[in-house]
Amino acid sequence: MSNQLLDAALSYASRRWLVFPVKPKDKRPLTKNGLKDATTDHKQIRKWWSQWPDANIGIKTGKESGLWVLDIDGDTGKESFARLIKDHGDLPATLAVATGKRLYFYFSYPPDAKISNRAGKIAPGIDVRGDGGYVIAPPSVHPSGREYRWEVLP
Repeated sequence: MSNQLLDAALSYASRRWLVFPVKPKDKRPLTKNGLKDATTDHKQIRKWWSQWPDANIGIKTGKESGLWVLDIDGDTGKESFARLIKDHGDLPATLAVATGKRLYFYFSYPPDAKISNRAGKIAPGIDVRGDGGYVIAPPSVHPSGREYRWEVLP
């Protein structure tokens, strides 16, 4: 029997994104060291999802995963984001995830950059997940009961 969460976690690990299990319908890690346990090791990932088959998927952001995420939170974030787009132009094409009231934009981590976590410093309702951070990935289940899903944007 296939486990959609395990399959997705293995797929992300194949992209070299470091993953770890998160409590079902939650955002808190299941492992003792949380995101510090994140790995691309398929054997370890299979072990975790064998132990916790309904675990949400955490992806460690930052240089190690080669990934940083722009997090647009709720109506305030959407309004701030619209102003930024109007003033500075569209974002480059990228992956996006809908997470209930949030929208995550995934970007490649530039080799010479240092991107830390920031909450609301770019604009109200806009956060950055970089070194030392993580996001919850599809097809995890949000605390509201909605599934995180990949978005196709125009």
